[in-house]
Order: sequence, then structure tokens, then C-alpha cells
Amino acid sequence: MIEVSTTKLNPNVIPHLHVWGWEVPIYLFLGGLSAGLLIIASVILLTKKDAVESKTVRLASLLSPLVLSLGMVFLFLDLANKLNVWRFYTAFIPTSPMSWGSWLLVIFMPFSFAQALILYKEYSSKFPIISSLVEKFEGKLFFIAKVNVFMGVAVGAYTGILLSSLFARPLWSNSALGLVFLLSGLSAAAALLLLLAPEEEKHLYSKYDFTFIVVEVFAIALLIIGALNGTVNTNDAMMFLLTGPYATSFWIVTIGLGILVPLLFEGLEVLGKIKYLPLIPLLVLIGSLSLRFILVYAGQEVPTLS
Repeated sequence: MIEVSTTKLNPNVIPHLHVWGWEVPIYLFLGGLSAGLLIIASVILLTKKDAVESKTVRLASLLSPLVLSLGMVFLFLDLANKLNVWRFYTAFIPTSPMSWGSWLLVIFMPFSFAQALILYKEYSSKFPIISSLVEKFEGKLFFIAKVNVFMGVAVGAYTGILLSSLFARPLWSNSALGLVFLLSGLSAAAALLLLLAPEEEKHLYSKYDFTFIVVEVFAIALLIIGALNGTVNTNDAMMFLLTGPYATSFWIVTIGLGILVPLLFEGLEVLGKIKYLPLIPLLVLIGSLSLRFILVYAGQEVPTLS
């Protein structure tokens, strides 16, 4: 008997299979980043006095829907039947994560834009319709922020749940994936704000990012341990990630440069031992993006025996 090892990217094995390309991990990254920006901005609005005047909070609120809009462009590029995208909104299927995600985005966009418009109300006077809407909802800012915290968590987790719901891919079939992607998105958002924040606010976002990375480390550990102690398929899939062709990128880029190095340097910064280093948040963003690319590609390349 001849044993042949192949992968699910092989068109000779499953010719009708649609393979996710580079557009999907970019969408997942931008979706998580957008969700993280909205969560951080909304939580600060709800918990800190004078947060409405913070340039960073305002910028995060504005960037969130814009980043998500860009992410949806990449998602649209990946669609095989682009003219049928409207069909997502003709029905709601409770058992379909993709259906949930489609409708979450419908709610996410207007609420996130509403928060941004209220915070930048001084620019709305040139547009009478927008100005009247801002005046109408300005008093509801904190209610909108509360909704946005929930929506941010939902969309951030959804980017991972979308993958984990595909049980045929054993590397993705892991309940911890939603938590990992949510925390990775929060960390990436804090890193971006750390780059953009004025000098007097950088220490705050450095603390946020450090905290998110610490929790993310535990979430990734749960992801790995859960897979290794699961079925034979999930064990083999995780070993493929940890020791296979993607192992070098995963351990060096994602874990080493994207998580452990920022964890060390941001920890020292929080303790006041060193000054802010612009390279560190850039490494966090690279690590967050690489995590999506590696998981999406490796998840589709886990070998099967035939």
C-alpha cells in the first residue's frame, strides 16, 4: 500500500474547494483592529472624566469604522460571487456564524460612526443634515458608547469564531480562537494608539497594551493546550503549526517578535525602567497580522492521509 500525504490546498484532491487567500487574513486583522479601537475608546469614554476632549479617544473612534470599512473591501475581494453579497441580508440564520457576523457589522457601523461624529461635532456645521443628527444624539453619547463596547467585543470575537466554526479544519476547530483574536485585536489597537497618542498619553496606552498581551499569552496557551489534548486530528493539526513549515514564522515572528519582545519592553516601560520605543508597537502590529496569516494558511494546509 502506498501512503500519500497531501494537503487541502491540492486542487487535484478537492478541485471544487475554495481556498482562502491573502484577503481573508487582512480582513480578520483589520476587523479585530477596528473592534479593539472601538472598545478602548468607548471604555475610556465611560470611565474617565474629560475623555471627550482626548485627541486619542476621538481618533480611535474615527479610525474604528474607517478601518472596518477597509477590511470589508478585502472581504469583498475574496467573494466568489460578488454580486450576490446582498443575499446575506435577506435572511438571518441563527446557526450560521457568518450570518451573525453580517448582521453584527450592520449594527457596528452606524453606532461607531455616530460616536465619531459626536466627538467631532465641531466639523459637522458645514453639513446641515449631519449637524442635526449630531445635535439629536449628542446627549446619548454614553449610551452609544455602552452599545459600542458590546459591539466591539462581539465583532472582535467573531473574527476568531468564524474560523473555529469550520470543524473540517482541525487547526481552527478550537473554542479559544475567538478569545485569542479578540485579545490580539485589542493589543493591536492599543499599539496603534500608542504610536499615535501625544507624549503625555503614551504611558497609558503602553499599560493597556502590556495588559492585553499578558492575557493574550494565556489565551494562546489555552489554544495550544486545548488542541494538543483534543482529538487526534486537532493534536496533529497543532503539531503541524508548532513544528511544521509555519513553525519558524509562528515562533519567531508571531510569538517572539510580536508578543514576547513587546511584553518585555512594555513591562519595563510600565515600571519606568526605560523610555517609550516606537519600534515596539510596530512589532505588536506585525505580530497580530502574522498570527492571522499563519493560522489561516496553516489551517488550510494541515496534511491528510489518502
